[in-house]
Amino acid sequence: MLPPDDSTPADGPEVQPDAEAGPANPPRPAAEVTERLSELRWVLGGAEKALVLTHDNPDPDAIASAAGLGFLIERISGIPVTVAFGGIIGRAENRSLMEELDVPFERIETIEIAPDTACALVDTQPGAGNNSLPAGRTATVVLDHHPPRPDSNPAAFVDIRPEYGASASMIVEYIRAARLEPDRKLATALVYGIQSETMDLGREASDEDVAASIFLYPRTDPTAISRIRHARVPRGVYRSIHEGLERAWSRGDVVFVPLGTLEYPDLVAQLADLFLRVHGVDWVIAAGLYEDSLLISVRAHRPDAHAGDVVQGVVGDRGSAGGHGEMAGGRIDLEGTPDADPDRLIADVFDQFALALNVGGLPPQSLIAVSPDPDGTP
Repeated sequence: MLPPDDSTPADGPEVQPDAEAGPANPPRPAAEVTERLSELRWVLGGAEKALVLTHDNPDPDAIASAAGLGFLIERISGIPVTVAFGGIIGRAENRSLMEELDVPFERIETIEIAPDTACALVDTQPGAGNNSLPAGRTATVVLDHHPPRPDSNPAAFVDIRPEYGASASMIVEYIRAARLEPDRKLATALVYGIQSETMDLGREASDEDVAASIFLYPRTDPTAISRIRHARVPRGVYRSIHEGLERAWSRGDVVFVPLGTLEYPDLVAQLADLFLRVHGVDWVIAAGLYEDSLLISVRAHRPDAHAGDVVQGVVGDRGSAGGHGEMAGGRIDLEGTPDADPDRLIADVFDQFALALNVGGLPPQSLIAVSPDPDGTP
């Protein structure tokens, strides 16, 4: 999967960056990470190959974490690794990240998984409803920073840390514990994954996310990060932004963004992030249709938001949902309802969110109507 490099063996001395790479490394990860690394190596001992699978329609944290875990498994176990995903990679920045990373990712539907293959899920979990682990396969390894799910328990190795802002930060700790040196492309991908997931360490970032970033940044290619951040986007994205602006409305500090049919799945999260920057807004609920699903993205500016719980309460048993305190997502399965009115579906879901957020009694207002912001700012 990955080209050979001059990484130090796991039992050798730590590789230090050269003088141009920047300052010395921050402190080593905690001793328990080294112990967990030994457990991971033992769990992989009986496998002939490994499959690293992240969630469908992967975001930067998922892409970087999958590549990093593949790198780690190859180096500590010596077995070949295939990195895979389901769905599509639609967002321009994510496509650019894949190009800069230069690690082959396979589509899960093209892979025949042999019985002696260890299946590792990263940035997702069994039963989350957002990955394409084949039915009947039990994950061997689960590494994730989302809240734990009971379906993860059967895995031989489980490391779930919801207190971390990004799964990529967990991977960095394992890489450091193994005394491995990520090449510049992988380091760039990992630091961008952390930045993207935590909004440049400003959203739900832990001390461990900061430490991982400090370790990585001297090893990165800043020009590549700039190319990723400022990737050229298709005109359809601007059409969606235009339609979102025209149709968005608010109730109190909650903005609702109906997006109709999506060009690609992660556009709904992209627009939710954009609208969260509106002055006076604490919540954004964005929703749109992609194939046979209604996709929902929720963002909040409040550390006590419990966005994941809110989305799970609205979606219920109609699909899958999850997330963190300030960011969450959900999917409602529409298969079997081809005649459903998309606008009516989205309106109904928005009404449920309005009730859950205690703004159901407030009158809806156009977001871009000619009026001052709630505090009087024009």
